[in-house]
Amino acid sequence: MHINIALAATTAESGTMIWAGSVRATTLTFNYEWLCLRRGDYPRPHSKIRDDLIMGAALDLLGEKGYQGLTMTDVAARAAVSKATLYRRWTAKADLVADAVATLNSIDPPRYPGTSLRDDLLALAAHASNCDDRPEIVTATMEMARFHPDLYQTLSGRFGTFVRAELGAIARRAADAGHLPLSGVELDAMSDNLVALLAHYAGSAGSAVPRERLVQVVDHVLMVLITGTRVTDR
Repeated sequence: MHINIALAATTAESGTMIWAGSVRATTLTFNYEWLCLRRGDYPRPHSKIRDDLIMGAALDLLGEKGYQGLTMTDVAARAAVSKATLYRRWTAKADLVADAVATLNSIDPPRYPGTSLRDDLLALAAHASNCDDRPEIVTATMEMARFHPDLYQTLSGRFGTFVRAELGAIARRAADAGHLPLSGVELDAMSDNLVALLAHYAGSAGSAVPRERLVQVVDHVLMVLITGTRVTDR
């Protein structure tokens, strides 16, 4: 049995504090969120617990219903949060789904070995092409993006921005080591090439890119664009 409850208590100084949540009677587990309304001011708390509930609900519903069948109302109900709370953080479904998918394959910098320019580029390529956590969700989402321009633009835009930023940092380290600095146009071209090649090798099924393919991309594309020479001794 699932019971929805909402309690309100008023304090003289701080105004009204509303507690909204749900309890599953069989397990007595709680999902909750606190909304503090102070003197007509509506703060926007960024509770990690609340965000984790929302991300989990979005991923579960994405797997159950797909992108087209998923609604913001369903996500709010599954996470036991108000729709107002959801829309304060995510005004579009595509943004919510992109954030949820990003928690599976976090868009964070990889651990660069720092042993050589080539090794750092390989680390980035491997990191950008990998998703070990619930790959079926990521694969399905990428497939859905082919038919939903809003989702495609959000996902590709975020991924492209991440790749360009990381390549830019690597290129700057290479310039500090004596290589010619890259212009913005050159960096854009290198980023576009890496994203396109990773997408090509992954295919529509979003398969893992074999390491030998990543090595080819690094040795015959990225290293050439940064250093002007091709790696031929490997």
